[in-house]
Amino acid sequence: MICYSCNEAVRGPVCVGCSALQPPGLALDPFVLLGVPRRFHLDGAKIDEGYRSMAKRVHPDKFAARPAVERRMSLQWTASLNEARRVLKDPDKRARLLATGQAEPREKGGPKLDPAFLAEIFDWREQDEESPGALSDLARVREGDLRAELDTIFTAWESGAGDLTLVEDRLARLKYVTGLVREHVS
Repeated sequence: MICYSCNEAVRGPVCVGCSALQPPGLALDPFVLLGVPRRFHLDGAKIDEGYRSMAKRVHPDKFAARPAVERRMSLQWTASLNEARRVLKDPDKRARLLATGQAEPREKGGPKLDPAFLAEIFDWREQDEESPGALSDLARVREGDLRAELDTIFTAWESGAGDLTLVEDRLARLKYVTGLVREHVS
């Protein structure tokens, strides 16, 4: 990247030569932005450490006396940092980002839930009619099983012995099951 102000090569948000804040990229990778490894199993403290380190470099207070363009870029950098931290702190968003390149599920055309899974949910509802609270208990157990399955998938992937093809399906199931738990708590 070339500094917009002095035309020198730049490798970060602030030009080493002239101290001008550079424009943030359009699609900043949260892992790169916060300087953490591209992994599912991340220490939350490392995410916060990366966030704080970068925030010190681009914080709006540092650029309050600078030209308006740099003040705006500082706000853009800060927004990008906040979004990166939000995504990486959420294990479901982090999993989806690693598996699909997007932190949010697709609005259309996402994974179809397996008919056997939906039949299982139907059975849970019938059990809940006979024994109130059964659905919530079954959903909590399944939620734990799905989280464990995601953990296993990512452990294998991080060791180079697996792939992420099932992640989006498991996240869709997890969202459905988590919704059931919330629905029956109230």
